[in-house]
Amino acid sequence: KVSGSARTGHKIELAQESALCRIFGTSDEMQANALLSHCLKPLKADEASDEHPGNDERIFMLSVIRDLAPRDPVERMLAVQMAATHVATIRSARWLANTENIPQVQAHYTGFNKLARTFAAQVEALRKHRTGGEQRVTVQHVNVSDGGQAIVGNVKTGGRGSDE
Repeated sequence: KVSGSARTGHKIELAQESALCRIFGTSDEMQANALLSHCLKPLKADEASDEHPGNDERIFMLSVIRDLAPRDPVERMLAVQMAATHVATIRSARWLANTENIPQVQAHYTGFNKLARTFAAQVEALRKHRTGGEQRVTVQHVNVSDGGQAIVGNVKTGGRGSDE
């Protein structure tokens, strides 16, 4: 349970002592507390306060990080950034929806677009980090024109005189 605010101090009540470490995927309590602090810093006052429960993003951010299940320090930091970027993107979309003139629309659209692209880049960075950058391509259809040739299957090539 999360309560309080930046002004009065945030209070975190954990069901189990190690819950925060499990959320962030670390056994280091100091690191888990620092990452929690990093989650709270980018939130506006009304996004991290008991005074505005319908707008409180604290639990959402922690649940997203838990679901991303970070495995190492890079993933922990990236998960915090991804959660913060998502909240900022939604905030920007709300501002865009409430604009009243063209300059506001342009400014908020630009910010929204940059945040959405940043989030997509973060998702790709997480994918590459987890897979070591390995990509797999599956070809569903192959068209061969008249007179063309195609080989289907695993192809090994060797040089001249090779036994392969």
